[in-house]
Amino acid sequence: MTTARGKLGLVAAVGVAGMLVTAPAVAQQAAPEMRAVWISRFEWPSSSRTTAQTRIRTMMQTLRDNNFNAVLFQVRGQCDVLYPSPYEPWGTQFNWTNPGWDPLQYAIDQARANGIEFHAYINTHTLAAGTPPTNTVPQHPFHRHGPTSADPWVIHDTNGNPVGATDSYFWLSPGHPDASAWTRQAIVHVVENYDIDGLHFDRIRTPGAGYSYDPRTVARFNGDGNPHGESWGDFMRSQITRDLRRIYGAVALRKPHVKITAAPFGICRREPGGYQGTGTQSYYSWYQDSFGWMEKRVLDGIFPMIYWDIGSAHPFEVLLADFLKYTGGRHIYAGSVTSRDYIAQVYETRRQGAPGTTVFSYNSVDFAAYRNGPYTQPAPVPRMPWKDNPTRAIVAGTIRDGDNQPILDAWVTITGNSYVHLSGADGFYTVLDIVPGTYQVTARKNGLGESTRTVHLGPGDVKELDFRVSSFLPGDVDGNNAITPTDAQAAFHCYITGACPDGLDERAADVCPPDGITPKDALAIFGLAIGLGLECE
Repeated sequence: MTTARGKLGLVAAVGVAGMLVTAPAVAQQAAPEMRAVWISRFEWPSSSRTTAQTRIRTMMQTLRDNNFNAVLFQVRGQCDVLYPSPYEPWGTQFNWTNPGWDPLQYAIDQARANGIEFHAYINTHTLAAGTPPTNTVPQHPFHRHGPTSADPWVIHDTNGNPVGATDSYFWLSPGHPDASAWTRQAIVHVVENYDIDGLHFDRIRTPGAGYSYDPRTVARFNGDGNPHGESWGDFMRSQITRDLRRIYGAVALRKPHVKITAAPFGICRREPGGYQGTGTQSYYSWYQDSFGWMEKRVLDGIFPMIYWDIGSAHPFEVLLADFLKYTGGRHIYAGSVTSRDYIAQVYETRRQGAPGTTVFSYNSVDFAAYRNGPYTQPAPVPRMPWKDNPTRAIVAGTIRDGDNQPILDAWVTITGNSYVHLSGADGFYTVLDIVPGTYQVTARKNGLGESTRTVHLGPGDVKELDFRVSSFLPGDVDGNNAITPTDAQAAFHCYITGACPDGLDERAADVCPPDGITPKDALAIFGLAIGLGLECE
């Protein structure tokens, strides 16, 4: 006889068995692989909010349904944007006018809802395509810094003349420090205001080798902006590399998990034993040192645009192999285009051991070809160990003079490394990839002097280290060229009264950022006076 308890057990067993039979099978996952697609700023916008949002929603669902896992979604074209910005106007896609909603936030939300990693795709070196209207809000930087302005940010030719539209755009000079700081400011705004997974840069180059001989760039080439005495070509390439390093540091100070990538041209330079074709070499023609970006680790990955067929005059497989020689321990994702054999290129990329691909661009992709071919199963995005569990450290900060003004091209060095880092127009500098330990970091500016600070770094640390470099001795408030307890008393006097009387230097008293004289300044000066050193933290 079956007891009541036994009957309950039997029912439970049958129920569990039924669930085991009828529950949907969990889809198997393939090995980690970047499966991205570029979505350009010409593919999703519409004057109709409903239409634009429907397109974005459909795009993200399509990527999910065909086992893609990442999107490179364009939101900045040529110093105009497709999200609200206090710095740059809305793009032509919205007739330079606020559409009343935030497309970037909507796209992020839809990517999240569909399990898609979201990378904000940004053009870095294009100022304008044609002449923008003068009445945008905010005003387009073209009208303040275009080729006819008092301070042109655009590229100049070998005769020092500003260049108009070429290769479809007015281009920003990589060596003009204000243009570089502006671009970094626009990028940081996105990072601070949106929960993105990554930043992705395009048009990160010049349109030719005969640029940019603008006065600011030439002066820096002949002065403090060229600490290693580089040739013109090496100097121009280093401008973009230095910009990327400062961008990486600025992002790391805020959100170190954000991945930073770029899309260089698919031919960097001819390599011994590798590519020997006659195609444009972006290293020489456009000042793109994409191999160097990886070796210097100023990016987390690149998507080289290898837009040729396997076995062609510019062989996809050979060019990819060249890039894979220069990973720097980071990721190389092959970039394909739909007019080529892009499905075969996925298999070739796997054969060479690269961690994934992307394709340009969404509206021309045959998604069924992916779903029925290499992407039959979903796959996670490859992990980046240096992001997830970093073993190196970063130092970044701002360098100012005695009047609290940012210093351009201050030289920054760190113990054990002779490479000279430079501060940008806003005084910002970055040192990446530092082995944990204790270091002396020195900031120096010719004609002003130098300042050295000690920093203790552990794995994954991102430390902000600011400097004040001036022609006076920090802490020497009474100006006798020595730091004594009297200086500490003088600093307290400046703090209490709110102003230093004649004979006392307020700039020397303010030694501990943030600005403004405080008791901490006086204590730090007293520490110097009795030999304990300067400790502001």
